[in-house]
Amino acid sequence: MFSVLLSNKAEKQLRWLDSSMRSKISELFKVLEETPVPAAQYDLKKIRGEQDTYRIRLSSFRVLYCVFWDEKVVRIAKLERRSETTYS
Repeated sequence: MFSVLLSNKAEKQLRWLDSSMRSKISELFKVLEETPVPAAQYDLKKIRGEQDTYRIRLSSFRVLYCVFWDEKVVRIAKLERRSETTYS
């Protein structure tokens, strides 16, 4: 069982989302607690050049996160609407 932690930026971004998107993201967090790399359930890609960093697409939003396998922690870095600057 993994712990899901949000960065300060991700917490702020989560507050501004509408309730339907917030419920989808909270469902994703529950899945990440069980399976930190749920490739079968979500559109997931590993970020090239980064170690244990992934992104999941949820409609027009992207969730960027890192997995710390030794500590059993999933750290959510960003929750962003897809745009030209999402990954920079």
